[in-house]
Amino acid sequence: MFPTSPLRKRALQNGKSRFEPHDEFTDLDPPITYRHLLSPPPGARDPLRVIALCDSDAFYAACEQVRLGIDPSRPLVVRQWDALIAVNYPARAFGIQRMRNWREALKKCPELTVVHVATYKEGDPEPRYWDNPDTATHKVRLFLLVASISPSASGKTSLAKSI
Repeated sequence: MFPTSPLRKRALQNGKSRFEPHDEFTDLDPPITYRHLLSPPPGARDPLRVIALCDSDAFYAACEQVRLGIDPSRPLVVRQWDALIAVNYPARAFGIQRMRNWREALKKCPELTVVHVATYKEGDPEPRYWDNPDTATHKVRLFLLVASISPSASGKTSLAKSI
């Protein structure tokens, strides 16, 4: 709002003052005391709390290489139905990119290893890996991994996962 706008005048009359960003974030730089170091796992307002994002390029393809015991120098892609969702670096050297058709990728690199994501077939309690899953009878397995890393009283770091 401009200083002379009618909305600003009305806001001041209603007792609403101008928002200052520093008013909202007064606890961004609190002093750290021994209580913080000796306290149980950090809460949302603890100054020692850290939120980290770890991102790995071609991670899904790397996981599938390890799962299948495939040499890391071999080109590999992970597909979901007809689209590629992960491409390792050796496959990228052939010009293969994500979100392309997997049949086109095989034309570019005949020795390419193509892995479909795990899917559920109707009635299956667990997802499995199928050679040619059908969209009419299979559903894709989706999962979320949330990791919480927190220091313990002994000084060791623990990792808690939830899926």
